[in-house]
Amino acid sequence: MDERTEQELTAYLDVLLWLETASVAEIEGALSVATAPAREDLELGIQCLMDSDRPGLANYFPNLVNRPTSLNEIRQKFSAMAQSMDQLEDSLRRRRTDPTYPLMGYGAVLGTLAKLQYLNKITPSQRELLLSELASLKGGGLRLDN
Repeated sequence: MDERTEQELTAYLDVLLWLETASVAEIEGALSVATAPAREDLELGIQCLMDSDRPGLANYFPNLVNRPTSLNEIRQKFSAMAQSMDQLEDSLRRRRTDPTYPLMGYGAVLGTLAKLQYLNKITPSQRELLLSELASLKGGGLRLDN
């Protein structure tokens, strides 16, 4: 390996090691002042960590998620997800008129997302964004698109 490649790899490894423990604010600050090559390394490092040790970074840097998806897309691709989401949508609809009606299907959607990640159908960063979308739907009682 030539010396230049070795230096670039060493510098990139330093970025990865820093990203493992850096706060979101520190990462945002570094991105805001980084030169183009350093920014590329930071973005690549964030993408790597989102799909390994720090999937929560997807919530702060959704533009860096590889192949972003939505609950609606996953619902259309996987029938088990469609069933779970249908049940959740029905219970959310019923809760509008009867707040005591139990929220059903939420756990099934969570479990289905976990299984899809386990089966490598979605990445950890995709799952993190889907969980955020699901939480906002649950909290707001919004309608899930068919």
